[in-house]
Amino acid sequence: MKATNLGLLYHIQNIYYNYLIDILYGSCRHLSSSCRFEKGIITAHMQLTQMGDRVVIVGGGDGRTAIAAAKQVGRNGSVTIFEGGDRSYMQIENLLASRGLSSTCSVHHAVVGPLIDVYGGDYEEALLLSPADLPECDILELDCEGSEIEILRHLCIHPRVIIVEIHPFLLPEEPGWVLNRLVELGYRIVCRSGHNGIEIDHEDCEQLLSRSRTYGGIMLKNGATTPVIVAAVLDQER
Repeated sequence: MKATNLGLLYHIQNIYYNYLIDILYGSCRHLSSSCRFEKGIITAHMQLTQMGDRVVIVGGGDGRTAIAAAKQVGRNGSVTIFEGGDRSYMQIENLLASRGLSSTCSVHHAVVGPLIDVYGGDYEEALLLSPADLPECDILELDCEGSEIEILRHLCIHPRVIIVEIHPFLLPEEPGWVLNRLVELGYRIVCRSGHNGIEIDHEDCEQLLSRSRTYGGIMLKNGATTPVIVAAVLDQER
């Protein structure tokens, strides 16, 4: 019995040691890199969004991903943003106007799906939309603080690409639910990265998802940070 207990303690010690090593190495690489906020989603747009595409963004944040998408789609494309926080909504609208992108982008003060963790100002006057209200598009970006579950569960459109920022600590489902749901909908995961744009493989993706559900912000040894970003392409052969 004593040997078993010692073995268990050794196993637990190794787990925490590996967590600390991940955080230490990841922090050093993160601080020494030039990674930017939202670079994971921006990189996905650079790889997958094409000239003339129709992009729908649920959760506009500070508008950076909308600018990245607008640059990719050009004058013949469009970017539609739904943002629940009134302050963020105004900031995005002003930012896009200052960049000369108002003709390409339209911003709506609206929440799609459930009110889970809306920030960026007041949402009391925001329009409440069902996932079924989302317009047809070529690219769907979801950065909506936990609402991605209900949106993917009730999605009625079939965009060519879906980009999702996953927030396991806000989800009742298992951390891998979003990836499994994308596959169920007929999509193939083609990009996985940390929030800062550092690419990760399937194993690192699962590690970030599971650990972030328990510990919140996590960095791996390669510098990848939570939340995880995945991009999936509609599998035309299915």
